[in-house]
Amino acid sequence: MIDKIMTIRGFLKINWGELLGWVGMAMLQFNSIPAIHSAIVNGHSTPVATVALSIGGLICYLIRALSRFDVLYVVGNMIGLIGNLILLAVLIM
Repeated sequence: MIDKIMTIRGFLKINWGELLGWVGMAMLQFNSIPAIHSAIVNGHSTPVATVALSIGGLICYLIRALSRFDVLYVVGNMIGLIGNLILLAVLIM
């Protein structure tokens, strides 16, 4: 019985710092989706310079993340780059 309780406790133990890191990454990197939708549907969107600066910053962050082998930031920066590149393509078209 005690072994079962210890197994359940181990399963329920959550690394909140890691979990919140992934949640924060998702919130920040998927923020380009509403701008992409707005640009396609309404023709209103973010200035190109803002998107270009975001892309530059994400590339710098990605290089740092790769040098430190930080999976969370590599994934997050790749998602952010893809979203911002799609937004840039929509703005240019």
